[in-house]
Amino acid sequence: MIWWYWSILGLTLIGLEILTLGGLGNFYFLFFGIAALMVSSLTWSGLVETDWLEWFLFAIFGITSFVVLKNPLQGKGKTSTEREVPVDSMVGEIATVLESLAPQAMGKVEHRGSTWNARNAGTDLLEKDTIAKIVRVDGLTLWIQAETHTQEEHHVG
Repeated sequence: MIWWYWSILGLTLIGLEILTLGGLGNFYFLFFGIAALMVSSLTWSGLVETDWLEWFLFAIFGITSFVVLKNPLQGKGKTSTEREVPVDSMVGEIATVLESLAPQAMGKVEHRGSTWNARNAGTDLLEKDTIAKIVRVDGLTLWIQAETHTQEEHHVG
């Protein structure tokens, strides 16, 4: 293939990655776009002249860059909170009940300044504005049960 065909392919693949903004979270197009640009430069310089070798190098460069660079690039897109603090770290913390919750009932609680779905995992009725302990996190639902301490003991100030 002519060297500028490889350049067009590489720029198209990189442009496709930009358009999807890594929407798949995997950066597949980026790696093969870079590989196409590498083959383009080798073809332009005259180091590679046969079609089969160009395609072979394209595959090798694409797969190698994917394996070597994928994890470091994915890690760069995450905030330090996403990398270091799992959601389950909320277990043991407290939340304020926003509506009375019978045992096993669903409702709302306030935790870390946000409203969360909650399920009363205990056997006691949880009254509105009481403090509850988070005992489990299931997706976006906090499983809570009665807390023995008062809200003032947990207030920082």
